[in-house]
Amino acid sequence: MPVSKSPMINKLGVISSSYHEKLLRFKIQNLRKRRKNKSNPSFSITKEFILRFNQTKNPKEKEELLEQARKNILRCKRKLGLQTFGSGKHVHLPAAWTEVIYLAQCKGEIQDEALNMLYASLDRASFDYGHLPTLFFVAESVLYRLCCDAFQKTYLHSVETKLIKIGYLVFLRLFIYFLHGHLESFKQHLRRLQPYLYALCFSGDSYYKYPNIFSNVQLILKTMEIIYKRELLSGSIFSPVENKKSYKNIDPDMDMKLTTCSGTVLLPGHVFRRIVLS
Repeated sequence: MPVSKSPMINKLGVISSSYHEKLLRFKIQNLRKRRKNKSNPSFSITKEFILRFNQTKNPKEKEELLEQARKNILRCKRKLGLQTFGSGKHVHLPAAWTEVIYLAQCKGEIQDEALNMLYASLDRASFDYGHLPTLFFVAESVLYRLCCDAFQKTYLHSVETKLIKIGYLVFLRLFIYFLHGHLESFKQHLRRLQPYLYALCFSGDSYYKYPNIFSNVQLILKTMEIIYKRELLSGSIFSPVENKKSYKNIDPDMDMKLTTCSGTVLLPGHVFRRIVLS
């Protein structure tokens, strides 16, 4: 039975944060340095490519872009090392995770395949402290998509289900790193997630008809509250006082859906900011 949701207007388009763009460039530059003795790939995943892929009406161009995306899917599969549990000389998980996140914005079969690959990789990959910056990037991207993209849909779609399952694995990994004391130098990364988690906590009840999805959302929120209390010494990630400092990380035009005791309401971005700053 589908979950009924209030529609939202997403004015952000493709991932707009300069943080995402900088991290993507950094990852691709590192990847090319490792391959300095090999020819550079003929195609790089960019915001422009994603927009063209999703918006073109030209059948010939659409087929060419789809072929390019498929080639990148195959390249990412190799770098993820799905058949070798994330190990091998050809594997570079941070670069592959970053590229897959961008490919997952190409609608249709590419999106489905990219999300499936990312889920499988996060489920199998070993733990490495060097993965943490990219894990935070993936975490922010998933929360961004849930808050700004998935929430605007009327029903629970397969993409949203996959995003939540991926988020579950990402935040479970972050919690394990936290238990081993590895998040002390990632306070700024944690603060960047705070506004998205604040929004997610008001939408979690929308999934109660789907116990597995609902439990995944609750685990994300509960584990992050534990982390925030320890690492940032904050009372709650859901407190308006705590979000005074972090609300600026959300685009001012982004609307917020809040689930209250009386039902689900849609709050425009400027109203959400007033609540956070009140």
